[in-house]
Amino acid sequence: MLGTASLRKSFADSERAVGLNAAKYLISTVVGTLAWAALMSPVLAADLPVKAPPAAAPTWSGFYAGVSIGARWGDNDWQTSDIAPTFGAGAIVPTGGTGGAIDSVAARFGGYLGYNAQISTSWVAGVEADVGWADNKKTTNPVPGTAGLFFGVPFVGLPSGTVKETWDGSFRGRLGYLVAPDTLVYGSGGVAWHRLELNASCTVVPGNSFCFGSAHNETFASTKAGWTLGGGVEHMIGHWLARVDYRYADFGTSTQTFFAAGGVGIGFDDRFTARVKDRTHTATVGLAYRF
Repeated sequence: MLGTASLRKSFADSERAVGLNAAKYLISTVVGTLAWAALMSPVLAADLPVKAPPAAAPTWSGFYAGVSIGARWGDNDWQTSDIAPTFGAGAIVPTGGTGGAIDSVAARFGGYLGYNAQISTSWVAGVEADVGWADNKKTTNPVPGTAGLFFGVPFVGLPSGTVKETWDGSFRGRLGYLVAPDTLVYGSGGVAWHRLELNASCTVVPGNSFCFGSAHNETFASTKAGWTLGGGVEHMIGHWLARVDYRYADFGTSTQTFFAAGGVGIGFDDRFTARVKDRTHTATVGLAYRF
């Protein structure tokens, strides 16, 4: 019996020693692992990919200058009145109406300069000046409103009329909304100018000639002021601004009496009055550099 008790005690002491040794081993393993992780974490962190911070939204503020190319449409309504007023009312009866359109279209080349101020994350305000040139010119024969009867006899040798527009310019305010950080939809409006030339000419021909006294060829040129409204889309690519732009301009009505000089006398009167309503439509694409 004593041998058996001693044997049991020996086994118990052995199991206790094994358990203690296992616990010590486990503790030392955990501590070593934690120490290794602490030492290696900076190295491992250096090898991990780092997520770049989000890019800052581009700013639209600043000056810019650019060039443009496109087309300009001349939208002109020519009305004729007071033909040969010396002869009094009823002497001349229009047979083709009193007026009509003298429209034209031409390529336009221009340049522009402006300043933008980004007033919020979504809105941009600014001012812009531009100048352009196009050779809008249209001649019609006869002048709208000159076809008719003179004391019951049809006119012959009717005059031709020309409307010509060359350079134009404007100074406008702009207000735009950012549909994306680099894309602006804008409207613009302000004052506009352009060069307008009105021409009429006729020769004396046998019969009931429109020009009773002498041949005429007259041009009247002036710089017209008006108003303009438009809009477009502009996209930023680095320091470059690409755009598509449209503008409407109204320059009012020009009134001019033709053939007064040398055209009034006993038995003849070559005068007539033209009233030309002058409007333009301009569509361009442009590229500007933002400073």
